[in-house]
Order: sequence, then C-alpha cells, then structure tokens
Amino acid sequence: MKLAKIGLAALALVGGSVVPLAVGATPAEAASCGGRLVDSIAVKKGSRTYGTLKLYYSSSTGKNCARLDRVVNYGTKKGMILSLYACGKGWSVSRCHRDFYKVGQDSGQFGQYAGPVSVPGKGRCIQVQAGVQARDNSWANYNSPVFHCG
Repeated sequence: MKLAKIGLAALALVGGSVVPLAVGATPAEAASCGGRLVDSIAVKKGSRTYGTLKLYYSSSTGKNCARLDRVVNYGTKKGMILSLYACGKGWSVSRCHRDFYKVGQDSGQFGQYAGPVSVPGKGRCIQVQAGVQARDNSWANYNSPVFHCG
C-alpha cells in the first residue's frame, strides 16, 4: 500500500497536477532536519514563489534530508507534497524516481511545512519532487534533476 501511495504521488507530480495523500509527519518529526544546509530552492509557478525546498546533509549519519516550507498562504492548510529519492548506486542520469533505492515522502494538508523526510546519502545521488497548493487551488511544482551525489 505504501509503495502504491508513493507511485501515485510521483505520477501526480510528473503529470503536473498533484493529489495530496493522507500521509503526514507528527509535529516532533516535522521540526527540522539535522546536518548542514546544502541547497535552498524556490518552488514557483511563473514568477510567484509558493514554497521553499531546503536540502540538508549530515556527514555524521550519511543521510540527506528535505523539508518544504509554505510561503504562499502561510498558515492555511492546503495540499503539500514532498518526495526525496535516494538513487541506486552509480546513478548519474536525469531521473532516478522510477528506479530508486529508497524514498522518503510526506504529503497532506499543511499550513506551514511538509517533512522532514530523509534517505541514505553516502555514495548516492538524490532527486526531489515538491508541490505546494495555494488558496485558489493552483499548484507550484518542482522536479529536480539527479543531483547532490555523495
């Protein structure tokens, strides 16, 4: 069932429209990522920023971690989705979410953020997909290339 939800979320993001799933983190889990901030990416629709994707890496644990912060309509519970993929060993191509080693995902109706989600990072590349829904039900989506290989 969990893999079916992950597959649906990935397909929804690739297709350009997102269907939030009823999967969420507890407040304690969603507080923060450990490690060093390695990237901060605006999740936009046109010129409007809907959210900020933050990526972290912990050299002590060897984990990548992601958190998606809502920017548009902060505090209003609307759909958010965050998927972080650890690619199989040796991946360096444009997409790994179809053949990944491990995935971390959080989605649902959130007013502030989705995540954090984490995956193993040593010797692996990652790929991220994120979506943020605004009050008018429009979505901003971000699909990264395979990057941050470690």
